[in-house]
Amino acid sequence: MRYALLSDIHANHEALSAVLAAVSNQRIDRIFCLGDMIGYGAEPQACLEQLAAHDAVMVAGNHAAGCIGQLELNWFNDAAKAALLWTRDQLSVADLDMLRRLPLTVTEDPVTLAHSGRKNPEQFESLVDLAQMVETLAACRTPRCCIGHTPIPLLVEYEVEHCRIVRVLSQPNDLSDVVLVDDQPSRRYLLNPGSVGQPRDGDPRASDMVVDTDRQPLHVNRIAYDIAGAQRKIRQAGLPALFADRLAIGR
Repeated sequence: MRYALLSDIHANHEALSAVLAAVSNQRIDRIFCLGDMIGYGAEPQACLEQLAAHDAVMVAGNHAAGCIGQLELNWFNDAAKAALLWTRDQLSVADLDMLRRLPLTVTEDPVTLAHSGRKNPEQFESLVDLAQMVETLAACRTPRCCIGHTPIPLLVEYEVEHCRIVRVLSQPNDLSDVVLVDDQPSRRYLLNPGSVGQPRDGDPRASDMVVDTDRQPLHVNRIAYDIAGAQRKIRQAGLPALFADRLAIGR
């Protein structure tokens, strides 16, 4: 199976459209979306509709949980809270019901999908240190655990039997053409594709990851899109200017 990992779209329809157009040329069997389809950006409904049209498998992120009341809005900073209140007003009853039904995790062997940590996915922790990443991998029962939330591409390879981190890769050149091996029972991989709609690694281009279960190399794709158009829509909607400004710098 060849699948595309998308995460943290954040209602950026320009970025999502560019990524899906690129994915359509890469012989993809499934699209897995790792949460935060909404929030920050100006086109939440269009993004949800486009993902549904591509039969994307989606899990809940913290922005969906905040939008439907499963997560207190005080969990978010003031700008994010304002964006969520605006987003809630843009979505239909059917959209909100769809968000309400999203699972926190999905398992399709050999892949487990979650927005953040696998051990306590409802807490939406940012995995910012290796101890948290190891905890997530130890709790995962499939060879590959795919997460989003922290909008930086990442691969962590871990050997469960010997409690040993084999490698941590976050640089684009290092992530290119990595082959994942699933026939070693104690080996686990943590995969983060970075953000489609709000990258924070200094590269403003949209990010996604294409992975193959048949010993083929994975690829992190960086895809240019109409940033000015996305910025203009955010400002026209009256959303906090921060969300438009950061698109140009990827921070």
